[in-house]
Amino acid sequence: MNTQQAEQLLMTEHTSWLKGIDQYKVELSSMQHKLEDFAKNAITRKASAKVEQFQNRFIRQREVIDELRHEIKQHENHLEKMYVPDTRIYVEHIDLRDQFTRFFDLFVEMEQDFNEFVA
Repeated sequence: MNTQQAEQLLMTEHTSWLKGIDQYKVELSSMQHKLEDFAKNAITRKASAKVEQFQNRFIRQREVIDELRHEIKQHENHLEKMYVPDTRIYVEHIDLRDQFTRFFDLFVEMEQDFNEFVA
């Protein structure tokens, strides 16, 4: 595989991650609306505390989404400026892949917790 093909594969993965992030952002907004509706009827202290906990988790997930999007875009800029193969770019990409996977796993866990809570 030549450098150009490798770069194309990395860019394809970036595109996939960015589309995923957009979907998670929409899903997060949907969960936020459900939480707001649920909060209107939350009458116990325990339920109110759990609502606040999810609000904080949602805020943090939005921050992570923004940070991850920024990291992906920065990596794309480095790729575009790369004139000769540089192994650091590939190491950075693997790190980004790990970050995205970790984000995905935590998001799914949060979503499951949330769905159990509002059920």
